[in-house]
Amino acid sequence: MDMLKRIDKDIILAMRSKDKLRITVLRSLKTAIKYEAIETGAELSEEKILSLFKSQVKSRQQAIELYKQGNRLELVEKEENEIEIISEYLPVPLTEAEMINATKRVISELGATAMKDMGEVMKTLKTELGSRADGKILSNIVRKELS
Repeated sequence: MDMLKRIDKDIILAMRSKDKLRITVLRSLKTAIKYEAIETGAELSEEKILSLFKSQVKSRQQAIELYKQGNRLELVEKEENEIEIISEYLPVPLTEAEMINATKRVISELGATAMKDMGEVMKTLKTELGSRADGKILSNIVRKELS
């Protein structure tokens, strides 16, 4: 697992630089990976690890919304910093324009013409674009292009 080795190296660097927040976040990521591996009973693929990291970011974004509602700005800043650290391990997401171009290309390749073809288009796009594309945005683009 390259990702675990990378995290281990980064933990050591963070310890040397005495970056407590980075140490905490990286340890929590490592724990999440190990916990998930125990739950599934198998070593996690890079794709599964990236998916796990995305869910970590999503939970922190939800916490930010709640902290904003409670006017807890110091906690908002902490969560945003944690998201920034986790994002270093995620692939660069595709822009909306790139997703639109990929969607148009796949629709023309598959000959999709109606909403009934959405499942096939989405399946092809998710396989092709992987974790770099946000599923919710991609789904909206496909709906728009097929209607």
